Amino acid sequence: MSTQTANNSTKSWDGLNYDRKETYVAGSAAAGGLGAHKTLLERFKDFRRSSRDYIDARKAENQNLKANLTEEEIFLGHALRTGIALSALTLSMSAAYLVHPYTAQDVMDVGKSSVHSVDKTVHMPFDVYREYSKMQSADEAAKKALAAQQRAEIAAQEQIESHLSASGAEGNPMIYAADANGNITAMLLPETLHYVYNDYNSVLDTVLGSMLYFCQSDSHWKDYRIAGVDRMGAYGCGPVTISMLVNSFAKTDTPITPVEVADWAVENKLYAIHGGSYHSLIPEALEHYGLNCTSVTDRTPENVTELLKTGHVLVALMGKGSLTDVGHFVVITQLTPEGDVMIADPAKFANCQKAWPLDLILKELKAAYDGGGPLWAVSTGD
Repeated sequence: MSTQTANNSTKSWDGLNYDRKETYVAGSAAAGGLGAHKTLLERFKDFRRSSRDYIDARKAENQNLKANLTEEEIFLGHALRTGIALSALTLSMSAAYLVHPYTAQDVMDVGKSSVHSVDKTVHMPFDVYREYSKMQSADEAAKKALAAQQRAEIAAQEQIESHLSASGAEGNPMIYAADANGNITAMLLPETLHYVYNDYNSVLDTVLGSMLYFCQSDSHWKDYRIAGVDRMGAYGCGPVTISMLVNSFAKTDTPITPVEVADWAVENKLYAIHGGSYHSLIPEALEHYGLNCTSVTDRTPENVTELLKTGHVLVALMGKGSLTDVGHFVVITQLTPEGDVMIADPAKFANCQKAWPLDLILKELKAAYDGGGPLWAVSTGD
């Protein structure tokens, strides 16, 4: 079957498809036709008109978008423009310095690197960029704080040296305190006491003599992860207690930090992950470091008082009560004239500054009897 078109060209049809012949519709550039013939000047004018219309349309669209841009879109736009500018500058510089023995491959490599940098910047999530900016600001603040701390430490050390020089004191005291007027008083430590750098710089009086105080929350070790899991600040009362006693009373050649005690406990299977130190850490660790430690089975006030009077400090495993909601080690250091006791609490220094009723301490001992607990008497064996 065939049909006649408007220009008398023929199209044949087999019932499904036209076998299209070349057709022409006057004045049309659509439907596959070539359109009417135009001069070069007319075509140039059409091109200018089309370009101008296109630019105007894009400007209107950009103005509309700009009024509704989000912070993320503004960032991506700046990143893209910056990347394009960097790429253009890199290529321009490569062309300008062709007198340098650059090869075509060098120029191509620089271009690829620039394109990669632009692509990485453009595709960086805005929240990542914002977090990165915050981290930079925090890093700068930390550097300033560290510099201020270092200046303060230098000033303090100079003041200590000046004080020692004026007073004629000998030795190198590691602990000092300032009075209300800002005057620094240095403390010469006993030869048997091994100083470990810590935040508190405090010495407690005990029946065995001066004892260094350490705290679990000390910045030198609070974030140390015992067994790679538990932070010292939450689970380290056992190692901190051992470290206080060993550095103060054991005849060791070097200081022993709470971190070293914690590592020793893990190696000797005396630490339970998410549970803290086993009770047997107290006798085994103290004996390992050269102190005498015996279980106290007679936990009456009379017997505990006698032990304190005869040169023993006591490690007490406390249960839920005034000092803790779970198991917690403290050291009973000495008696007061009123018959109360002083303690060294590795969790809270304020608890070391007041007297405690002996009956209350004994009443709140944890009901645990493994490892010789919940009370041990410690002595130097001299």
